[in-house]
Amino acid sequence: MIPLFTNEQVRAVDSFASEQLNFPSLLLMENAASSLLKIISEKGFLNSVPTTVGILCGKGNNGGDGFALARKIAFAGHKVIVLHLSDANDFSPDTKKNFELLLSSVPLYKNISVKKITKVQDLKILHSCDIIVDALLGSGATGELQGFLKDVIEKVNLFHCKRIAIDVPTGLNADTGSGETIFKSDLTITLGELKRGLFFGDGYAASGVVEKGSIGLGDKFFAGQIAEDFLIERKDVKSFIPLKEKNLHKYTAGKVFLIAGSKEYGGAAVLTSSAAFKSGAGAVILAIPNSLQKILLQKRPEVVNKFYGDRNTEYLSAASYSSLKEKILWANALALGPGIGRHDETMEFVRLLLKKHPDKKINIDADALYALSKKEYKNFQLKNAVLTPHLGEFAVLIDVERGLVEKDLLFYGKEFVKETKSILVLKGPRTIIFTAEGKAVINPTGNEGLAKFGSGDVLTGMIASLLAQIKNVQRAVLSAVYFHGLAADQLKKEKSAYGFTASEVANQIPFTLKELNNAL
Repeated sequence: MIPLFTNEQVRAVDSFASEQLNFPSLLLMENAASSLLKIISEKGFLNSVPTTVGILCGKGNNGGDGFALARKIAFAGHKVIVLHLSDANDFSPDTKKNFELLLSSVPLYKNISVKKITKVQDLKILHSCDIIVDALLGSGATGELQGFLKDVIEKVNLFHCKRIAIDVPTGLNADTGSGETIFKSDLTITLGELKRGLFFGDGYAASGVVEKGSIGLGDKFFAGQIAEDFLIERKDVKSFIPLKEKNLHKYTAGKVFLIAGSKEYGGAAVLTSSAAFKSGAGAVILAIPNSLQKILLQKRPEVVNKFYGDRNTEYLSAASYSSLKEKILWANALALGPGIGRHDETMEFVRLLLKKHPDKKINIDADALYALSKKEYKNFQLKNAVLTPHLGEFAVLIDVERGLVEKDLLFYGKEFVKETKSILVLKGPRTIIFTAEGKAVINPTGNEGLAKFGSGDVLTGMIASLLAQIKNVQRAVLSAVYFHGLAADQLKKEKSAYGFTASEVANQIPFTLKELNNAL
């Protein structure tokens, strides 16, 4: 897995290098500028035709990186327009030095212009730019942008050009991944190490492609910094894919019991069971109300159905438990929630099952989560549970205003798993898996095409299937989330994000697993 770091950790390494090892801080800034130019060029932003680059510089060291980069871009033959928002006397020492170096180059190079701006109208000079580089704040932003700086970012975001952020897009909190007004970047080159806030929440939406730049220290300087947050890598899932032995039979290939669907939401049951089978489980039994017999028997013929209630039964109730107990005990893993509805009687069933089977591996999803809402989860042992809410469901679960949760996802997610010892899969544009040890693992696969009805039901079926096949719960969950997103990515390439459905994601799973097996 790829480690992600906090601002504090990155700054500690910077300070150690300059204060303890006597690395000149100006040298680190010069190294950063060289790395920035290299990456920008390699990514095709600076082509052979002279390019016009606008660079917005702040008064701190991020601005110093911008001034140094401007000098190097100009020396490479491109036109550079540098705008700064503060007086030179307010610059940090290293930033001021690089500002002076840039000014000394102006008489020699006709392709450099440097100007202080005081009003938004001054930004019109950037209309001719092919690229605008943000070197205003970097990782220094913690609060929301205010005043002139906010106006500048809002205006620049409207320009029709490519945008590049140095270190962290201005306005983004690099620790929490949140921000209201953020520089919208096509490419973010983060310096030293990868900052966690670039990969989820508002950071994911605003950062574009993220590349790691260098300040010339190398990775060993970060060896003493212990990461709590990670990105899943493709190679991580290699050993997680369950092997199919030649002497395998259906009951040793994973027994899954799904409790999903109701009279109103029969499709959820179909999607969940389909995904469970296509993810490799050998035996899948689906519990559904008797009223759904005619609808579902022809939809998924390989799934065994366990009907409960009579012909008029439309949803789960506590009375259904006795008829389902045998299969609950039989299964290696359970999934509970997709489409079961939120009737009071159904919530009673959910609580009864969790009370009686605390040692059972179970994915609690969708409607079932509401039986644990407003901190009701405190009354249950969830050490073997995987909870898969989206942001709104999670906010209800922990009884915290959604806006507050959104501003610090990692904090609330880590607090929840530390308290419950469960695994939390917080679904979103970038799904985050919180392990029982309190670590956050961000999934890099998946795309906007998953923002459709049924996508979560497919993920639930996949998680239950892999829980039944893989002994290690964490590995099963990481695999399911990664494969689910990768299947969607493959479909996006084939059909675009507009054109695929949850059913197609389920149907894609075997091809995704095959591609991974062949590639790894």
